[in-house]
Amino acid sequence: MLGFPVGAALSFFFSGPIAQRWGWRAAMVVAAAPALLLIPSLIFLKEPARGASENHAAQTTKGSAWAVMKIPTLWWIILSGVFLNFNMYALGTFMPAFLSRVHGYTLARSGIATGFVYLIGGVAGGLLGGYLGDRANTARNARLRAACILAILAVPIATAGILQPASATLIALVCVAITFGALNTYYALVYSSIQDIVAPDQRGFTMSVYFMAMYLCGASFGPLFTGNLSDRLARQAMGLAGATKMTEAFRAIGLQQAMLVIPALSLALAVVLYFGSRTMNADAARRDARVLAMAEAV
Repeated sequence: MLGFPVGAALSFFFSGPIAQRWGWRAAMVVAAAPALLLIPSLIFLKEPARGASENHAAQTTKGSAWAVMKIPTLWWIILSGVFLNFNMYALGTFMPAFLSRVHGYTLARSGIATGFVYLIGGVAGGLLGGYLGDRANTARNARLRAACILAILAVPIATAGILQPASATLIALVCVAITFGALNTYYALVYSSIQDIVAPDQRGFTMSVYFMAMYLCGASFGPLFTGNLSDRLARQAMGLAGATKMTEAFRAIGLQQAMLVIPALSLALAVVLYFGSRTMNADAARRDARVLAMAEAV
């Protein structure tokens, strides 16, 4: 999952300066350019043999899609994906505007600063998640508990970063980068946990359901809800000030307050991961027993 923060960082590095110089349409065109080179290269990728890392006798469990959907831990993980993606896409969408409105950055500078947040925080978080995931072998639910703890740590750090005044931009950027890194550990820790509760021949369906909920419910509504909340809070600030015209100062107040939804949902993410960790061991044991029974039958 290092491709996500690195790719996003590159997009911010280029899109901010390009949008400031030539407009947002030019930035959108440039963003599509790498696809012209990368998509054709997929033709030459050699796909590994299916099931090469599995016990071939245990690959077929004859399980149904309904059986997968009855796994309690999976529902907690699906809900966690919704909360995570809500935060990730809200942060990615509004971080440049946050830096421009609250901290006075230009469009180009806010894009570059956001790129560094993604690059440093995302890569560090991804590597940390992989490191912790490989060493969380004391129990099957250790990875979910690690992700839970990191989500809890993100709550006060995100709050501190969002509420920093314009005079403390560096502190705000450091806090947001740490928050993004803490949340980015999720992928290595939780994705691998999914593989522990479903049989090898059910992983494709399981991930499709997970990603559908993650993106339709989380990624779609994160920017929509946060943006709508920002507008409402800006109008509220304008009304409290007795003003009749919307200004950038009121928009800054609205966005700063609206972005507090990120630490709030980080806390919700931690709670969901905790409950998932409580059912994880039993679900993993049932999966192992089912696969073993099928292997013995073969």
